Amino acid sequence: MPASAVLGCGRHLPAQSVTSDELARDLGTSGARLTEATGVARRHRASEGQGPSHLGREASLDALARAGLAASDVDLIVFATMTPDIAFPGSGCFLQHQLGCRTVGALDVRAQCAGFLFALATADRFVRAGAAERVLVVGAEVHSTALDYSPRAAAVTPYFGDGAGAVVLGAAREPGVLAAVLHSDPEGLERFWCEFPASRHYPARMTGEAYRAGRHYYQLDAARVHTQARETLAGVTREVLERAGVPADRVALFLVHYLDARVAHAAAEDARLPRERIVATAEGAGHMAAAGIPIALADALAAGRVQRGDLVCCAAFGAGMSWGGALLRL
Repeated sequence: MPASAVLGCGRHLPAQSVTSDELARDLGTSGARLTEATGVARRHRASEGQGPSHLGREASLDALARAGLAASDVDLIVFATMTPDIAFPGSGCFLQHQLGCRTVGALDVRAQCAGFLFALATADRFVRAGAAERVLVVGAEVHSTALDYSPRAAAVTPYFGDGAGAVVLGAAREPGVLAAVLHSDPEGLERFWCEFPASRHYPARMTGEAYRAGRHYYQLDAARVHTQARETLAGVTREVLERAGVPADRVALFLVHYLDARVAHAAAEDARLPRERIVATAEGAGHMAAAGIPIALADALAAGRVQRGDLVCCAAFGAGMSWGGALLRL
């Protein structure tokens, strides 16, 4: 049975950067207060007309180049996003067209902030089953066009940024995905969701009343979600290491992915992970949901923080509630 290996990693952040001071003008507060509340000082914003597939294209070309491959070498695309280009078809189809891939399979994964790990596990299983030889796994988000820029959203909007990351998985003798665990719990999902537009509402997917109330924007009960995230991230990190049979001291880097970087660091501390080997993915450019882990992985490789052969442990928690973990050998 073949195994899957990480052949290349890439990332892309839009050129436009928005500081907390700039955002504060719309949200009716100060930049210092926004940064203090969220831990995010700046975030990137996609250009007008760009969707996640456009950002994903740039990240994919980067990953393919680093793998020494072309788009024509890809035989499956797995695209993770919570902010699709349009309602349907999926963003994977848009990316496939932009890359000029052959008529290979292209599917979207909806697991929000944990989406990349769900997509990675899906791709790994395709390769292990011999159903695909080279799979392009992409996480990309354009949050900026879905956010509320009024004062009522000052506790939510500053967290989010736009960006994309990509990984190429390929068949190999030695496994690169050593273990993966996935979980979802719909209990209390309304704590972090976007309710409208909704196909279950008839005859219109959105009422004027719902629009005026801002129910088409992200709704977040941060205090309750932070508590669950801290407990769950620590637990899933331990779980994936146990499944792989690998002690924490053998891991070169831990990528802890959550909306609030401070909660991610607290979870890592609860799991007793080495502080100098922890990356909270939301630091630097804000939370980018499905894109956060592959961007952090590509950055770590580019900076020389990890090298080929190193072990990287990834953990993510987000809306659903969905969470997962993966242990990779680069």
